[in-house]
Amino acid sequence: MRFFIHRFTVLLDLTINLFPLLVFAEECDPAKEICNPIEADTFLELVEAIAKAITAIGMPLVAIFLVWAGFLFVTARGNEEQLKRAKTAFYWTLVGGAVVIGARVLAIAIANFAKGLG
Repeated sequence: MRFFIHRFTVLLDLTINLFPLLVFAEECDPAKEICNPIEADTFLELVEAIAKAITAIGMPLVAIFLVWAGFLFVTARGNEEQLKRAKTAFYWTLVGGAVVIGARVLAIAIANFAKGLG
């Protein structure tokens, strides 16, 4: 279990460090002007960029955890307790994938609704 927690911590640390690279951009010369670190010009573009970044990070994690759940199924070999653990991992992986996709869909829906207002 410590191995899994350590690997998850490393993965979370990489995610936190790579997130600004996905959302923020540098296109101006800071020596000459004040630069906007956010690529988005409006709040809606920012919401869409954050949702896109979360999806770009979350979907590979879902795939990794699906493989992990499959590995747990294979190594269970009929043991009821290990099968229960594998089913739980699979279930929560699917829930996590639905949350990631749902967040993206919700962000797009909010952006489209706001665009329709004005």
